[in-house]
Amino acid sequence: KRTSAKMKRGTQEAYKQTFLVPVKLTDRRAVYLSRATQERADFVVRRLGDRGANLSSFVERIVRAHLEDYAEEIEEWRKL
Repeated sequence: KRTSAKMKRGTQEAYKQTFLVPVKLTDRRAVYLSRATQERADFVVRRLGDRGANLSSFVERIVRAHLEDYAEEIEEWRKL
């Protein structure tokens, strides 16, 4: 069903395509991160991302992937 984080780790290119491709965000909302988390995430975007990569798109893609990975469980828990 779901694979472990280590098993999902693939090539740098796969990571970039999954998390570092810019997303056109409309109807945006603010999300707050701790300074430490923001600095670490920003470092990843700056070091691994291509031109146009940004922190907002990175966070958007991480949250989308999480919600997709756990969609079935979230739906089950919602019904409890």
